[in-house]
Amino acid sequence: MLSFSEYQELGGQVRDEEVYIKLERDATKLLNTATQMFYIRNNIDEDPDQWRVKMFKLALVAQIDYTNDVGASTEYDMAQKAVKSVSIDGTTVTTEGTFKDSSTKGIYNVALDYLYQTDLLFGGVDVC
Repeated sequence: MLSFSEYQELGGQVRDEEVYIKLERDATKLLNTATQMFYIRNNIDEDPDQWRVKMFKLALVAQIDYTNDVGASTEYDMAQKAVKSVSIDGTTVTTEGTFKDSSTKGIYNVALDYLYQTDLLFGGVDVC
């Protein structure tokens, strides 16, 4: 959905294209799930709403950069890293918060903010 060159043009931070390919694939899966598979059912290149396309792509950039920063690109990976307290032999380590606090169901909250601009998160029924 987002070529490596487009990603870089939109300000993406990942410089290794092989790393990018995996992160983009995982980010696309997460965002497609959140948007009721809109761009699975519709061709993004043929979407007449260029604002929606741009916001979706910016959401992908944000999600890719976020997952690269936290070192986890799936919701499961993030859940495994979201330990807030560890106690070993009387020593306890607790953090104030984790990267999990900045995401919802594995999707970075900034990426969700972009998606809110598209109406793709609406799951209700249109009223006549």
